[in-house]
Amino acid sequence: MCYREEAIECVKDHVLQIHKQIYAKYNGDFDRIYTEGYNSKSYTGRVIEPGKVYELSYLECTCPKVKCGLRNHPQQCECSRQSILYILSQLEPDSQFDVRIENTILRGSDRCTFRIMRLSESRIKLACARLCRFAQQRIMLSDSIMRVSE
Repeated sequence: MCYREEAIECVKDHVLQIHKQIYAKYNGDFDRIYTEGYNSKSYTGRVIEPGKVYELSYLECTCPKVKCGLRNHPQQCECSRQSILYILSQLEPDSQFDVRIENTILRGSDRCTFRIMRLSESRIKLACARLCRFAQQRIMLSDSIMRVSE
């Protein structure tokens, strides 16, 4: 199942607008957004490492498909992760983020918690370099296999 499209469809209108308002209110300052803007009776934000790492916790599952009983498998939480990635991409299209599922209600926790990391330019380049090395190794391995089979 492709959760990205499902997530975008779910949040693109109302939820995205709420996040855009919070983002504008705090002038894009994620440290303030996660300490002041993302604190309500249903969710809380926290700064783990200023300017880089944040945590967002929902005190109840907010997925409409889970709430109405259509889905109850923990894999559905990937949709929530994808919705956070989508919202971040809309707020800061030139930035890169990684979002990890820390724990969820569907996995037995009392809350859904996501770790959000802003990827720096150097981390992005490092990840690309690793991917290139991996691709080169696969090509060399493939060439070796072809030579052996000839």
